[in-house]
Amino acid sequence: MKRLFLVRHAKTEVIRYDITDFQRNLKDRGINDSKLIANKLLLKKAVPDLILSSTANRAIQTANLFAKVLNYPLENIVKMDELYDGFTTHEFLGMLDQHGKDNERIMVVGHNPSIEYLAFNLSEEFYEYVPTCTVIGVEFDVDNWQDIDARTGKISLYEFPKKYKH
Repeated sequence: MKRLFLVRHAKTEVIRYDITDFQRNLKDRGINDSKLIANKLLLKKAVPDLILSSTANRAIQTANLFAKVLNYPLENIVKMDELYDGFTTHEFLGMLDQHGKDNERIMVVGHNPSIEYLAFNLSEEFYEYVPTCTVIGVEFDVDNWQDIDARTGKISLYEFPKKYKH
């Protein structure tokens, strides 16, 4: 069984003229939301063996916050430019196979619309909204990442901050 956790980065500062989109940082709300959702994952024992992150500031900051709560070594986070630019589903599956090898559970921290598209394209049925700091767990009944086909995963987790704020 392979488990994939797709994470949309947490809430960020608005786009400004003096920084690029790539340089945007998390807001306080994004920091708090990351800790909240990471703790929910910890309680559910939804802990990754490997974390892959976009190289954009907001994604790395989200990945670092998740890693701290989930007791994952920060220096082991794999930073990938491709997660900022986006993948086709086929390219994404190839990347999982390349980096996954001996890992059963991979967390990927990235951006919308890519995270939403991947959840839709990799699962049998996912039609949910993906606000910032959402985590979507997808399980695949295979032994190797290379054996995953599009639309074969089952949604096992759907966590987002407003679920816990009333």
